[in-house]
Amino acid sequence: MDRISHLPESIVHHILSFLKNTPAELVRMSVLSKSWFNLTASFPFLDFNIRYFRTRESFFKYVEYATSRFCHHNLTAHTFLLYTEIQESAELDVVNRCLELVLKNGVRELVISFTYSSLDFPKYRLPNILLSVSVLESLTICDCDLPSSLMLDAINFKSLIQLKLIMVPLNDEVITYLATSCPLLQVLDIDGCSGFKRVCVYGHQNLQKLRIIYDTPLERIDIEAPNLSSLTMEDEDDIGAPRMNLASCKNLTTVSYFGCLSPYLSFADFVSSFPFIENLYLAINYNCNILKLSSPSLRTFMLHSMCDFEDIEFITPNLVFFSYPCGSYSTWHTAMHSTHLKASMQCYPNGYTSGLCFQKLRRLLDKQNGFKVLNLYINAFHSQTFTELEKLKAIELPPYELEHVELKLDTSEESSAHVAFVNVVLWCCRPRSLTLRSSVPFEEQSDVVEFTYKKLLEQVDQGHTKIQIVSPSSSEAQKHLMDLKSLSMASPREGKAISFIKEEGTPF
Repeated sequence: MDRISHLPESIVHHILSFLKNTPAELVRMSVLSKSWFNLTASFPFLDFNIRYFRTRESFFKYVEYATSRFCHHNLTAHTFLLYTEIQESAELDVVNRCLELVLKNGVRELVISFTYSSLDFPKYRLPNILLSVSVLESLTICDCDLPSSLMLDAINFKSLIQLKLIMVPLNDEVITYLATSCPLLQVLDIDGCSGFKRVCVYGHQNLQKLRIIYDTPLERIDIEAPNLSSLTMEDEDDIGAPRMNLASCKNLTTVSYFGCLSPYLSFADFVSSFPFIENLYLAINYNCNILKLSSPSLRTFMLHSMCDFEDIEFITPNLVFFSYPCGSYSTWHTAMHSTHLKASMQCYPNGYTSGLCFQKLRRLLDKQNGFKVLNLYINAFHSQTFTELEKLKAIELPPYELEHVELKLDTSEESSAHVAFVNVVLWCCRPRSLTLRSSVPFEEQSDVVEFTYKKLLEQVDQGHTKIQIVSPSSSEAQKHLMDLKSLSMASPREGKAISFIKEEGTPF
């Protein structure tokens, strides 16, 4: 029985919205029956992407057919997405007719993303009717011109929550006017747009997230938005950070900056622009002797720069997470994950890490002296760089006391490199517990496990402390192996993580 056809139309439309390849699947379903033909005709999710079509002609014919078929029902569209390359003016005519039809009845989410076959091809200018769509909640425009009447007619974006402009010609006044005309706007994203030098938003009560990607000079960011909580800036051409006035944004707790700091703007001045910051993500090209950071509110600091450990000084009494040097922005949220609630530090040094790097790390721990957990994600590449332990031993620095250390081993290296890695880490610090992680089961690296166990024993009072071995990635929930002998008896290829925990008591 066809029970789906008896569901309310809105529920069927919701089910159809999960289709992976919407155009092809909708066409297939529309031929099932007359009722299914009517259901697909009124489907309010209009998603057009030229990559799903074999020819340009079939794509533009389908866009026009599906749009006119839907608009015949005089319905408001939930979504209208159009991704295509424009090669001929006739194609723009099709786009314009379809877009005006949809905008006449309203649309909640609109995405218009174009590329052009030639740099000489004029950008498509959005129709003026766009400015009167009061139900619009999300608007994304890529490589198009804004309506010609933008600065002349009133904008009726009273429902707009998210606005994303990509490679759209702008100026300072247009940005301010757009923000002012969208009272419910929460997310503003300006990506690769040309023609503006300032981003000024005044008295906006709902703006929460602002993201600016620029490759031309940006002189100033001036924001008065009491609910702004997140600011992201990406300097794609090493132009430099702009001057900023954000002092009134008392909820601005998360800032990300990727690029180069301007010569006239010191690092301290840059950070002082965010007096209430709690989460700071920096990927900067900054030549300095000392990178000084002072912030009483900062809790998370993730840094990627050319600075060395010895160049970093910060006074951050409430800091609970420090990552350095971190990778690309896409991996930062993953890097923040930690199973420990104590103040933790994660390090991602390059593959050519030397003993000198650990000497500097050891001194940084002394300067910052609040971290209890240390995660080291260091490739053991060029393992000879870890053979400088004898030089390190000549330095009179006792191991730094930590509650936990986690080491991620590079599986492309021999176990001898891992042994050298563990050796120099345990010169640097004395942990209460230590976890080794690898994509290779530790049953295949028994020499690394045995060496780690013995080195940890050397750090404790062997008459009063035992070391318990735990396999947290075991098929059982945390299999306790107790000692090296029980580890050797474990089932083969069992664990790719193994922990050593120091406990008071008589060792086995």
